[in-house]
Amino acid sequence: MARQRSPRSRDDPARQSAFETGILPLLGISNDTASSAMSFSSLPSDQEIVRLFEVFRQRAHPFHVITYDLDHIEARACALVTSGRVTASECPEDPRWLCLLHAILATGAQFSELSFHKRLALSQQHTKNAFDLLRCTDYLAKPTKEAIQTLLLLGNVLQNDMKPQAAWVLGGTTIRLAQCLGIHKKPDRLVPALIPPEEAKYLRLAIVWQDALLALAFGRPPASHEMDFEEDLPPLTNPPTTGKISYLEAMNWLCHVTLRHVSSREGLPSQPLAMLDDMRSVEISLSPHLTDPQKGKSIRELQEFYAFELHKNFVLSTLCRPFISSSSSRQVDDGDRSVILEQFRDSLRRSVRAYVRLRTITGHARRSWAFIHNGLTSVLLLSLMRETRYLPETRTLQDEMITSLSDSDPDSMSDSSGHLSDTLKKALKALQTLQRLADRDLTSRGRNVGAESTNDPLPEHNSGQNPAPQGDQDNFWDIGTDDWSFPFNFDMSPLGAFDYIMSEQNLSGDSFLPNFT
Repeated sequence: MARQRSPRSRDDPARQSAFETGILPLLGISNDTASSAMSFSSLPSDQEIVRLFEVFRQRAHPFHVITYDLDHIEARACALVTSGRVTASECPEDPRWLCLLHAILATGAQFSELSFHKRLALSQQHTKNAFDLLRCTDYLAKPTKEAIQTLLLLGNVLQNDMKPQAAWVLGGTTIRLAQCLGIHKKPDRLVPALIPPEEAKYLRLAIVWQDALLALAFGRPPASHEMDFEEDLPPLTNPPTTGKISYLEAMNWLCHVTLRHVSSREGLPSQPLAMLDDMRSVEISLSPHLTDPQKGKSIRELQEFYAFELHKNFVLSTLCRPFISSSSSRQVDDGDRSVILEQFRDSLRRSVRAYVRLRTITGHARRSWAFIHNGLTSVLLLSLMRETRYLPETRTLQDEMITSLSDSDPDSMSDSSGHLSDTLKKALKALQTLQRLADRDLTSRGRNVGAESTNDPLPEHNSGQNPAPQGDQDNFWDIGTDDWSFPFNFDMSPLGAFDYIMSEQNLSGDSFLPNFT
């Protein structure tokens, strides 16, 4: 049961100052001296509400459903627009709903047709308003379903504002608040629920979706295991007898499989192929358009195919990594290891192809941190592995990824790489450097070997998880210029090099390292 907050604590100036000067700057949101009460009069014009809400519904909501009752929210937004309010301050709306509306508008601004700087400023203003209104509702002491949805939306906003680490931290708070509401508990007829069971189910699914993919990207243990109920998902049967699952249902299953196999990261599962079997069970039950783009009958279905292809193969490749790392070589037999390694490489290739294709058919791929991260890290791993770094297909994927991330955003005055997180910028620079290194190696090889085919890896290059001989490794990484800016020992596995490149540096200088290897 949520405790009552005293009037004294609500009016505590020290607590308010700590929030405004401490938490908001960490989230990358500019702060001013205006009180949070100003957010009640901060609603934009009717035209802006309608425009940004429509952008949210059409461009963001279909790829990640958080607001399960969007029709009801839209009806309230329409009532607000038609209320005839003379000024925004006359709006009598519940602040719990207004903070959710601001979170929706912040998301809509990110995917709008405005220029980069305008949509960034507009999104951050609505984000700040949403946080101010959350504080007015005393959401930490008295959580609500509106607060949960607001925080989930703001988590996505922070990701797409290239602050994924802040989103990951905020996600922990969201999960704790959901637990306070009892969302992590199965329905009990004898105990009245604070939130109707059907609504609690949708909130659980949204929480698991966000937490699973962020945890996988950061290589951190998920915090949402208590929210992960298989009963919330449509049943999978072989052959399917209850119909094919949709894109959203498939994504929920994908996150469920992720949590199932990432929970025992400390000790590897005894049967590493179980993860592949679980994924095949999901694939068998997919709707036709999610298995073959030729079966799509609309632009939306085509977008869903490539979006799911991207996420599915990113998850597969990431779940394969522990089984092919040098630290697990003695725990997996050679037969299983060979299967996992082949699946790992194939998933990386498919993930990159899906991302590059997705960028051509939806602007969402250009603005979504998750989409960019999954595509870029996949091609980076292909470029680091000795068996794949020289292959023509890898070089083609490098060209396509670098070009796509360097192309100017049609709605921005700067190139797309300008609004990447520092880690993704580092990854892009590493990819460009690796491409030049491979070009140099192949040129040298052509001079020494003549007409030798480049369709095979260079000789003496063993599997991607074990270091090459010292001399070979040193020769490859020695670019001879100042372009390479990663001061660490490259006499390590490709997975170790990848983990360093993708590490987040916090303010104390300690790295936020993935722990897959």
